[in-house]
Amino acid sequence: MANTQLKFAGVLEGWVPNFWEEPTYKNEPTDFRLKIRIDEESSEELRDILTKNYNDLCNWYRRTSGKSRFFDQPWIENEDGTITVRVTAKPKYGEFPFPIVDGALEALSEDLLIREGSTVMVSTKLMPYSPKSPQGGMRIRPVAIQILEAITEAAADSGTITDVSTLFEKHDGFTQKKPNVKKKPAKKSDNVSDEEDF
Repeated sequence: MANTQLKFAGVLEGWVPNFWEEPTYKNEPTDFRLKIRIDEESSEELRDILTKNYNDLCNWYRRTSGKSRFFDQPWIENEDGTITVRVTAKPKYGEFPFPIVDGALEALSEDLLIREGSTVMVSTKLMPYSPKSPQGGMRIRPVAIQILEAITEAAADSGTITDVSTLFEKHDGFTQKKPNVKKKPAKKSDNVSDEEDF
């Protein structure tokens, strides 16, 4: 089954994992997970696209596997009219790491730690679950991420990468050569451990 490609912009929320270190939970390998809040203006169209694809993939799974149990949809509705999209990359399938670039399409330096509140453009694939899986549904896989506005805790050098030019366009926002980064505001939740929240 063909995987639908989808690109959207939003703001990172919640705990942001390291983009280069293989993710772990309680010292065991786990999936890379990220939450992106989409503004109210863009939410309706994106919600419609995600809903249609989720329903189509659930129906495909039901026909193919004969099972009728499904994972929850990979986005949540917020009271303010926005939606929060959950993207997941599976290292065991070779989906992590993936390219991370700045507004000039230059590879992000590994010492630049992106934090909650950063604005990103995400290129994704909408992935079906295998008929062998105990449940069906849809997973949103990140293929590449472009940082449009950075909230960070460290400075960075710039690198180069060329294959993402087909996924993104250059933007006037964040670039590493002329960084205009913001410090992440301190708050109690910064000391919370890396726990799965979806």
